[in-house]
Amino acid sequence: MTKKTLLLLLLIPILILLIIKFSVSPKAEKVISVSLPKPKLVVGIVVDQMRYDYIFRYWDKLSEGGFKRLVNKGFFCKNTNYNYVPTYTGPGHTSIYTGTFPAVHGIISNDWYDKKSGKTIYCTDDSTVTGVGSSSKAGIMSPKNMLVTTIGDELRLHTIQQSKVIGIALKDRASILPAGHSANAAYWFDGSTGSFISSSHYMKALPAWLNEFNAKRSAVSYLQKGWNTMLPIEAYTESTADNMPYESVPNKKEQPVFPYSYEKQLKENNYEIIKATPYGNSITKDLAIAALKGEQMGKGKFTDMLCISFSSTDYVGHSYGPKSVEIEDTYLRLDLDLQELFNTLDAEAGEGNYLLFLTADHGAAEVPAYLQQQKIPAGLVSESKIEKELKTYLYKEFGDSLVLSISNQQVFINHKVIEKKDLALHLVEKKIAYFLLDIDGIAETYCAEDIKIQSYTGNSFKALLQNGYNFKRSGDVLFRYNVAYFEDYMKKGTTHGAEFSYDTHVPLLFYGWNINAGSTVDPVNITDIAPTICSLLNIPFTNGCSGKPIKAVLDK
Repeated sequence: MTKKTLLLLLLIPILILLIIKFSVSPKAEKVISVSLPKPKLVVGIVVDQMRYDYIFRYWDKLSEGGFKRLVNKGFFCKNTNYNYVPTYTGPGHTSIYTGTFPAVHGIISNDWYDKKSGKTIYCTDDSTVTGVGSSSKAGIMSPKNMLVTTIGDELRLHTIQQSKVIGIALKDRASILPAGHSANAAYWFDGSTGSFISSSHYMKALPAWLNEFNAKRSAVSYLQKGWNTMLPIEAYTESTADNMPYESVPNKKEQPVFPYSYEKQLKENNYEIIKATPYGNSITKDLAIAALKGEQMGKGKFTDMLCISFSSTDYVGHSYGPKSVEIEDTYLRLDLDLQELFNTLDAEAGEGNYLLFLTADHGAAEVPAYLQQQKIPAGLVSESKIEKELKTYLYKEFGDSLVLSISNQQVFINHKVIEKKDLALHLVEKKIAYFLLDIDGIAETYCAEDIKIQSYTGNSFKALLQNGYNFKRSGDVLFRYNVAYFEDYMKKGTTHGAEFSYDTHVPLLFYGWNINAGSTVDPVNITDIAPTICSLLNIPFTNGCSGKPIKAVLDK
């Protein structure tokens, strides 16, 4: 027997064993399917025109279950700022939910001059849709002017449209822009009917639960109460006197003093006035709860999202100012509305099963007249006067005014005339910029060509301006006012829109599912909210996202 034959004989048993081993099916291993943890519901809350200091100013009067609940049991980002200008409602809500700024998402203001049509357009105008629940112009709205996706859009895309996403607010822009393009619904208030409505962008008819809600005529019930202070008037020690000369009154009452009556508006079937009362927040809370229950949100297989904006704080703030008894009473009442909302979320979704964040779309400035009383520099600027003087100057220089519009502290130049006269655009921009610098109240001016070419970083005004500048929609020369200087239409009350901390610094609180109690004073941009929520949900970032997840919130 040869060595080769002997080797084969020795290998045959081994080969047989191997064949038997791999030909016999092994026992199937037990497969364990583990789903990624996720909240049942995401709730985004935006308080319109909420200054950062309000929580602490009114702290001793707040309930334990409203703002304090979020501060004590949630995570507080204490140094959150807007990283662009102008700080208005439309851009603010859009930036919160898209994770980027106007340069990218395209909502450069509430209204802006449209270069194509030569008209001023509103941020949610859409003539291609019809109102649902109303025959008035209030329903002709959609998110078509927003160029990117929201958190809700990405959630819907990720779950193959099985997540429910709904936006709710008094203001159309405050419900439409947060909810996004593919949301199931956005609902807003029609002051001519006293009902909440939508548009054909979202649906053909209002759901039954909303028809039932509207049938209750809650706006009428609230307004019939009138508005008096919740506490004895002398308890409002965080505010100035009830009657101040720089307060205005939305219902044209002679004096801005409590109590307020709305009998006249009710007789005229004009329910718009509810927006400038704390009851506007209450009816928004009522609708949010009705939507939560009517749509069974947070009770399905997939994570749902409810976007709520409380708009009355803005209307009251604009009229009476940030140191008024009216704004204090509005926040004390909002605190109780939040407490009711949170308790309902506990009951419906289960405490710990929902992820919630609360922030503001901008802050608010002190009333200039009040600052002047305190010997602090402040003042008013006439934009109509600026426009008149600028046009006169340009006629002398070029034989034409060249100005199509001045809005949002931007000058829009007539490019057709520039081409016809064979003028150098950059030269015209520079002449306008230098002319504007000589006007009292204007602090800085910038040419669009420079904004387009240069790259500014950090939190300088140049960087904020650049982040707010959209190549197609913004103007040709940009300017800003001195600190605490505003357009003269606001001789009474307050406004917002500036790049200073009174407008950019806002509260930001996270609470609930996967959120540890704590706080940070590290800088956070408003555009960081969306990627943080997307990271917690394990879904793609919004498609125009420029923000970064907030590490302190995500750290366990």
